[in-house]
Amino acid sequence: MRFDTFNEVVTHYEKIKPVVSVCHTREQDIRPIGQRKRKCERIRKVDPETYCLLDGYYGSTMFSTNTRGDAQYEQDMAPIMWKREADGDYIYIRNGTLRSVPFSRFKFLKWYLPNDVAFRYNQQGKHWIRAKTPTGYEDFPLPKTDYTWDYNIKEATKDDGRRLKFRANEDGTFTRVGEVFKVEKTTVDKELKKQWKGRIEAFYMQAAALAPMLDATRNGCNEYRNVINEWCKENSLDVTTTTYGGINQLPNTLMRQIMEREDHPLRIAMMALVIRDIGGKQIITSQNDLTKIKSAYNRLMNKLLGMFETKEI
Repeated sequence: MRFDTFNEVVTHYEKIKPVVSVCHTREQDIRPIGQRKRKCERIRKVDPETYCLLDGYYGSTMFSTNTRGDAQYEQDMAPIMWKREADGDYIYIRNGTLRSVPFSRFKFLKWYLPNDVAFRYNQQGKHWIRAKTPTGYEDFPLPKTDYTWDYNIKEATKDDGRRLKFRANEDGTFTRVGEVFKVEKTTVDKELKKQWKGRIEAFYMQAAALAPMLDATRNGCNEYRNVINEWCKENSLDVTTTTYGGINQLPNTLMRQIMEREDHPLRIAMMALVIRDIGGKQIITSQNDLTKIKSAYNRLMNKLLGMFETKEI
């Protein structure tokens, strides 16, 4: 079932009888889009000009506990939202959150977007919307959002605004509108990488030479993390590395300082953590083994040094 216009959403909403059961009252206005047993996939009327098509994945006002988020977070994270504004009708489209693979959201977008708007993704983790615009079909990246619900304090984090907004034109086409936002590309900034190539290689060679004397075990790396955390505290840096986040939690600026200075107080600790992150100490028996280690090292350096390009979409 696909909705091509704001009016189609309103018409379908008005045809649906609210679910009334031991769990839900008529006042809650739970209106499933399709099968009534799939009540989490529903249309929520926010006001006469705003209708959300919900998948139940982020935020849930269906139950009183609201453990997944409040009504505002549910609305903000709606995979599809139709709004009638002063100058026309608009559709908002949103992906899931970072560090998650919400396949139910992907399916929902495939099912309920307009006929000339399609959600696409590939095995490399790319997500995009293909929409029919006045000039033909165009692709628009649909990155994941870092807007999440904090279960501890029961509040949402700051909304990064990562969602696409299209004006629904009278001829059935869609025009991208709204502010652009920055996303990180998976391609490396080659010019920047070239500038740091010498330092990256020097760090690798030094780490390889010192590896036999470094404790890259779990307990050893915990000690190195403590060294980094203490140094950051003494230097008024609001950074704390943990077992789970590890060195990925360090800002790119700090990592670049460590790479630039051979006498940096955190250089040795960082080498041990890098060794552990790329697989720990290994016995090399072939050129293929060495290639795998260097590839893992380069991928990690690209991330730690902020080598990825950013662009506005």
